[in-house]
Amino acid sequence: MYLATAPYGKIIPMAPVSLIVVGAGQRGTGYARWARRHPERATVVAVAEPSPARRARLAAEHGITPQNAVTDWTELAGRGKLADAVLICTQDRMHAGPAEAFAALGYHILLEKPMAPDEAGCRRIVAAVEKAGVMLAVGHVMRYTASGTRPIPTSAATGGAATWRPPC
Repeated sequence: MYLATAPYGKIIPMAPVSLIVVGAGQRGTGYARWARRHPERATVVAVAEPSPARRARLAAEHGITPQNAVTDWTELAGRGKLADAVLICTQDRMHAGPAEAFAALGYHILLEKPMAPDEAGCRRIVAAVEKAGVMLAVGHVMRYTASGTRPIPTSAATGGAATWRPPC
């Protein structure tokens, strides 16, 4: 249990947020690692990951039962509401489907950037979360890190190399 700030500065106790990780690659594993370091704030209760090694590793690190460590996110979505929120960390082209499905089930969503590879996918995600009344956060974790920037060539007139942050 930890304390959260409510409107008007009121401090309230809050139970840990339960999470599903969809995509146990670098981003999904990183978020799950944060939850493991802060069990008073969040716990990972299920994972969907096609790679057996990644799925098994994340499940073992978080004590996830075998029935909650699955290959495909549709299996978890098919069970209804298992957690408070879902972390969608799949390949970019695979964001819209799980976002729409989990929103319809009432999950709050952390979605890795980009939301979708096209405007239509983004609009479907926004429509789904608005209809469901759930929170959507889009993760931009690399936005302001040194590895999230690249040097760009410049002329001597501009003083040499500069740094560019890719648009997110």
